[in-house]
Amino acid sequence: MGVFPLFIISCADPGSPIFRQKQAKKLSCDLQKLAPVVSAYEADQMAITAVEEAAKLSRDYKPARLAWFNNWLVNRGLRERGLCYHWRDDLFLPLFQLKLSTLDLHLATSRQGTLLEHNGIVVTARNQPFNQGIIIDAWREGGRLWWGRFNQDKNHPWKKLKRDHTPMVLRPLLMPKHYPKTTKP
Repeated sequence: MGVFPLFIISCADPGSPIFRQKQAKKLSCDLQKLAPVVSAYEADQMAITAVEEAAKLSRDYKPARLAWFNNWLVNRGLRERGLCYHWRDDLFLPLFQLKLSTLDLHLATSRQGTLLEHNGIVVTARNQPFNQGIIIDAWREGGRLWWGRFNQDKNHPWKKLKRDHTPMVLRPLLMPKHYPKTTKP
């Protein structure tokens, strides 16, 4: 077996704790640059949670180093989870639970309904337009959180996910009036 096949099937590495700490600091700085109203504390919380949860998902999913190959493994039933929307949905929940007041989260999609569909999360300052946010994407690098300004991600024409396409697992969070929590007697 050659080196290239081993590279393809090897698992992605989310980075050391020191690497992730540096990534969280960089992401926090970028989040604070979104607008003067962004709280440094909230940016830190968002960044640490995003980086660490992406690393946790990487440990859980054990993705192949190349994202497209990981998709192949999931689509063939050789891995249970790891498609881009799995990463997005599973990362969204802990970010949403932070209940931040100076940052907003948006579900995002690119080329929806095509073979090139991709999904991520856009973070904006509170009430800031979607296209001025930062895209965060845990799938792209297999658990090493990737992020960039909306207008700098030339590979993906991002759009806000339409309400009727919201994943069922996230609807109670995002549409509580339509999906009230049921209490057990």
